[in-house]
Amino acid sequence: MNSFFDSLLKYFGYKSWEEWFLQEAIWAITTIVIGIVAWFVFHHYIRPRLGNFSKSLIKKDETRDLGIFIGLLDTKYFDFSILIIFGSIVSVGIFSIIGFNVNPIISYITEGLLSFAYWFFSQGIIIFIMILVLWILIRIVRRVIPKIVTSFVLGRAEYGEHEEAEKEANTLSKVFTGGAVIIILITGLFMILTKLEIPVGPILAGFGVAGIAVGFGAQHVVRDIISGIFIIAENQYRTGDVVGIAGQVGYVEDLNLRRTILRDLEGTVHVIPNGEVTVSSNRTKNYSRVVLNVGVAYKENLERVIFILNQIGNEIAADPVFGLYIITAPQVLRIQSFDDSAITIKMIGDCKPMKQWQLRGELLRRIKARFDLEGIEIPFPHQTVYWGVDQPSLTIQEKSPSKNNKKSSSKTISTKPEDIEQMLAQIALAKRGSIWNEKDIDE
Repeated sequence: MNSFFDSLLKYFGYKSWEEWFLQEAIWAITTIVIGIVAWFVFHHYIRPRLGNFSKSLIKKDETRDLGIFIGLLDTKYFDFSILIIFGSIVSVGIFSIIGFNVNPIISYITEGLLSFAYWFFSQGIIIFIMILVLWILIRIVRRVIPKIVTSFVLGRAEYGEHEEAEKEANTLSKVFTGGAVIIILITGLFMILTKLEIPVGPILAGFGVAGIAVGFGAQHVVRDIISGIFIIAENQYRTGDVVGIAGQVGYVEDLNLRRTILRDLEGTVHVIPNGEVTVSSNRTKNYSRVVLNVGVAYKENLERVIFILNQIGNEIAADPVFGLYIITAPQVLRIQSFDDSAITIKMIGDCKPMKQWQLRGELLRRIKARFDLEGIEIPFPHQTVYWGVDQPSLTIQEKSPSKNNKKSSSKTISTKPEDIEQMLAQIALAKRGSIWNEKDIDE
């Protein structure tokens, strides 16, 4: 075994292990340690700081895109790529120290870097500038279009419609911004493909043929987009409204040309294609209305009840908190109906959008407390059971001679209908037996 290592040392031109260690092994070990330390520093110190720095950039609108790009460096894939690069450098260094000819590898890497540098400074820099211009245009579009749309919509809004105008501006801004970004990206893509000397004509022709084929199968998508255009143009509903569409009722979380996203009271999200919207019921457009039916007992004085209900409506309108939501105080509209166990009175009042449910609950609470204080009965459904006309009780008088005198005493017996029927049957049988006995005596 020792002869094998001795011959191996002589093959590399060394006389002893000490000579090999001092001339090559120590440098190889140093190279390995430097590579491991460099990757350790990057993995535990540099990469986490890149992640924190990207998060701080994402929080600001001005540097959000740059933060997203830097955030890509804080991933396991980038970490693994750096490990491969460090490993490759260390491997080439070790091979060079040992005595292997690494000139072909270095020449290949050098030629590759020179070729990339030549391409970058001749054509790549132009593509880089195109990408930078596209990024700047997208940033401008995302900042300018919402401001223009908001100023235009708010400028033509009437007094008291500021909140509704903001909803409309938010919806239109998303649609216009999304459309402008798509146009910029498609235009930039074709420009970059042209710069890369990739023929765009066949691609456009292919898109045309594919568009015809897809058009037949995407009729519903086209219908959804056309319906979305009319929904937005006619301002049927906007982001932030509570609407009823396609059999669902909920809060409009998002709206674009193709679909509407609703979230109902239970938190369920409904994604509804705009083509399915045949009738839309907007419950929060411009203003809302509180509608309340109050039932009172038939014995109550209606004039007094109506006066108290109107007074409660005026009190809630003067409330420092709830009064801010009210446009017109809730008042009695009419006597609605005569129901089975109550007289129903209808109250209505106008309020700001999306406040009708909160005001309705507060009205019910105040009406219950006031009716309890005033002694006004709020009836609940009840039933009266009718048993029919009472039947007269059956009285049977039995005469029995007394042992002490001949006076007769009478005894009155009243029993249940079942017992009475049984008693009548016994009496009938007794009479029938007595009749047969009299016939036998006559014969």
